[in-house]
Amino acid sequence: MFTPDLVSLELRQCDDLPENTLVAPLPVIREIRCLLGNIGIQLIIGTEDAVLASKDVFDAFSAWDAMQDDIDDSQDNSHLN
Repeated sequence: MFTPDLVSLELRQCDDLPENTLVAPLPVIREIRCLLGNIGIQLIIGTEDAVLASKDVFDAFSAWDAMQDDIDDSQDNSHLN
């Protein structure tokens, strides 16, 4: 089940992380594991109230997010209001 308080976490690029790495609080790691299972990204439990992503993971997420925005813009979402 998605935890609403995770929505307020900031996603930041961290150039110091090795490729395919994400550092996040434990609840985020749990959500990712529950939703996606064992993925090809190294997940590390972090202590900050932020999600830190290596450059490649951050770029991939940004590209996916932009595609989602394009899909949302092309659909009629008037029924959601």
